[in-house]
Amino acid sequence: MSRTLIRAFASSIVTIALLSPGASIGAAAQETGSALGLARPGIAARIERPATEVVESAGKSIPDPLTAQRTESFLNETITTTRAGRLLITKSMELTTTCTPTSGVIYFLVVDGVPLRNSATFSRTGVTGQITGVTTDIVAAGAHTITVGLTCTVPGAFPSGATVTLIGITSAIVLP
Repeated sequence: MSRTLIRAFASSIVTIALLSPGASIGAAAQETGSALGLARPGIAARIERPATEVVESAGKSIPDPLTAQRTESFLNETITTTRAGRLLITKSMELTTTCTPTSGVIYFLVVDGVPLRNSATFSRTGVTGQITGVTTDIVAAGAHTITVGLTCTVPGAFPSGATVTLIGITSAIVLP
């Protein structure tokens, strides 16, 4: 009977701990494990989240490092996060750019001045839709400027003009 009472009491503690804004899941798991006589590592391993890993391929014909020949300032947006982490960014737009001499264009997201190589997309006629990328490093909580960078694919070519016909929404998900 006492084991049943301990389990009922422990589950109440876990419920309160998980619903409390400042509670630590790991601490709740340790307290519950102790109260129930369970091995702590087993409980903690099931509750703790694994670290996020960002893996990029070498890409085909994407410069490394990727450098913006031009950023479109009229596409700048600022988002504010409340916690640190990697940012998964999606930006929707309709953008057309010309290069002189004629070449294709690589469009990509730029977060706080850092190009997101994993967001690079190639087009000869412009981009309509969404560009998505994730920061490879953890960024601090706070305000972040998101814009679109572009670079011409032919050596010696330079972006000579851009037309934005639609600017959509920018969204960000903070990853652990």
